[in-house]
Amino acid sequence: MDWLTISLQMAGGLAIFLYGMYIASDGLKRAASSRLRTFLQRVTKNQLYGALAGIVLAAAMQSSTAATVMTVGFVNAGLISLRRALGVMLGSAVGTTLTVQLIAFSITDYALAFVTLGVLLFLINIRIRSYGSIILGFGFVFFGMGLMTGAMEPLQYDEQFTQLMTLLSGNLWLAVFAGIAFTAVIQNSAATIAIAMTLASTGAISLEAGVGIVYGANFGTVFTAMISSLTATIDAKRAAVAHAIFKFIGVLIFLPFTTLFIQLLTLIGGDIERQLANAHTLFNVVNVIVLLPFCNRFAIWMERLMPKSERNKTSHHKYIDQTTAKFPAVGLLQARKEIEHMLERVQTKMFPELMQMLESDKARKAIMEEEKVIDSLYKTTFHHLRRITEQHLKDSDTNEAIKLLSINNDVERQTNVMKEMARALSKLEARQKVLNHWERANIEALYKEVSESFVHTSRAFVEHDKQLAIRVIYNNPKVQRMEREMRYGHFYHGSGSSSTVSMIYADVMNGMLRIHQHNVNLSQTLLDRV
Repeated sequence: MDWLTISLQMAGGLAIFLYGMYIASDGLKRAASSRLRTFLQRVTKNQLYGALAGIVLAAAMQSSTAATVMTVGFVNAGLISLRRALGVMLGSAVGTTLTVQLIAFSITDYALAFVTLGVLLFLINIRIRSYGSIILGFGFVFFGMGLMTGAMEPLQYDEQFTQLMTLLSGNLWLAVFAGIAFTAVIQNSAATIAIAMTLASTGAISLEAGVGIVYGANFGTVFTAMISSLTATIDAKRAAVAHAIFKFIGVLIFLPFTTLFIQLLTLIGGDIERQLANAHTLFNVVNVIVLLPFCNRFAIWMERLMPKSERNKTSHHKYIDQTTAKFPAVGLLQARKEIEHMLERVQTKMFPELMQMLESDKARKAIMEEEKVIDSLYKTTFHHLRRITEQHLKDSDTNEAIKLLSINNDVERQTNVMKEMARALSKLEARQKVLNHWERANIEALYKEVSESFVHTSRAFVEHDKQLAIRVIYNNPKVQRMEREMRYGHFYHGSGSSSTVSMIYADVMNGMLRIHQHNVNLSQTLLDRV
């Protein structure tokens, strides 16, 4: 027996299968990503609706792992509560059973027809390219399945392989662990179950072993979600852990009744591939029915098991985690939430210190320390958005990413200006010079206009309020006129000031104007004037 040929055919079939799943999932994401957030927020009002949302989400993604990672990402961005997320994740497992049910149909002979149709749709019109990707992806899935089936057929006559499969068939726990291990490695439960179906169809393994692999494949999907939550918020970590516990409980529920479960599958009928597909579907449907009523209680348990602790001081970001960059719908939302977080910090921790730093060295140091935090948030958000733009995005997602990159840059530049102002005022104190009452009054008057425009700009971004953005732009000539009049007035009235005071006064006034100009830039970006 030519083991090299069989191995290459098996590995190639699996690679084509996984690539097909990726293409189909990517096409589905691009076709529906812009609607996912709105859909989830509207339907996750209670656990039942959350479960239904999870079914739809996973059916659209064709990957319970991807759906779970997305859900964890939504929790991390604060868009879905932990309690609602648990229902979504339970339902998502049901949604992906559609793929396995499709694989169970004997349509591998028509795989190339799917590939041909998918390529034609992909090339005909860019607007329907995502739908072509979906069909092309499923064509590769079926073609890869056919290659794996063909590779397995000669193995049923090999004595060593038969002995190995006999060992697997005779030990349910071994089959479960095999399913867990393989799914953890390839991060795709459908591929694991597809291989089990191929082995069962050739008689290499028993139905019982196939069912054990189904159990393991379902539990093996938890690892990706767990990894994605490592750098996420505490609620996202709780969601990932709860998801793992749900899967573990589901396996424990079914294991003692596997014999009865197999009898039920046989009673339902169909060939062994259909029976394994039904096992996958029933496993997840029963899990939803049994565990859904306990989602609220589970959320409480997770809060007790994983209480909130002080965030790692070396990491200031709250919403972004790297794993969601491949899911634009989630990644862009997290970037937006992180920028909202930046704006809030600037408004509450930096603007109040701007007037105080005219006299207080402590305020100047606070400005400089907070600027380091904002710089860290800027870099995290920038690299996150760059990773998103490396994906194949829809035009709307591309435009959103570019807008967020521009806004992120403007916010960071504002804090740089504040740091420069703090350094300038430190020089004033070092040379034992002070601003007079008239100069302070001018700075305070301009500060009020600039800080108010920043508040309006922040609200315009958070609330998608274009009228506030327009107000900031319309107020720009007034602010520029104030700065110019106060600067020229200083030269006229402040002739007694030293050159150091005059220079630093001008620097501070110019800094205020530059901060306001970034408010204007940000507002123009919100109005798509970039």
